[in-house]
Amino acid sequence: MNLSLEIRFKIAKGVARGLVFIHEKKHVHGNVKPSNILLNSEMEAIISDFGLDRLLLNDVTHRANGSARQSMASQRSQQELAFGSSPFAAMGSSSSGAGHIMPYQAPESLENIKPSHKWDVYAFGMLLLELLTGRVFVERELEQWSEPGLVEEEKNRVLRMVDAAIKCEIEGRENLAWAWLKLGLSCVSHAPQKRPSMKEALQILDKIPASAPLH
Repeated sequence: MNLSLEIRFKIAKGVARGLVFIHEKKHVHGNVKPSNILLNSEMEAIISDFGLDRLLLNDVTHRANGSARQSMASQRSQQELAFGSSPFAAMGSSSSGAGHIMPYQAPESLENIKPSHKWDVYAFGMLLLELLTGRVFVERELEQWSEPGLVEEEKNRVLRMVDAAIKCEIEGRENLAWAWLKLGLSCVSHAPQKRPSMKEALQILDKIPASAPLH
């Protein structure tokens, strides 16, 4: 099933709203990745597995973590029955498997055990880029795009990167893709302090349709 541009945009905003809510409650999800984003019958994004992986990792006294893993698998099955599978799996994205978390982990999270809202912002940025392009960005690509002036000089490159399944919908609305890409790249900045907050990211998403309306 190919997801339309409108549905992908709706998913992005739904995930952003969910993370804003979590952050306003002074929490960090810490495990945002494609397999933890589910859709309900209205094609609205549901963020699942909040905190479960972190609890599992911290439960060092658990017997080989076996029953904890079974519990997580059981909960995932119940969630998928209730809401449906990950939209990234529907897109055919290669990252939709439950085990692929590394591309969505902020670099600093591998060295700092204290969770930060900026971890979730980084993961959201990766999801945003994946929704636009249909694939996962590798670190080398992110570094190239972050070079000063490169984004502005290669604006046409954006259209070549858009997922083929939605390219026809982007025609005439290139500004949408451009704003989408810039937001995604700002969220995955290597420096945490340069990333926007989730509230700021949502505000940017809310402004995009005004200049490039979705029909």
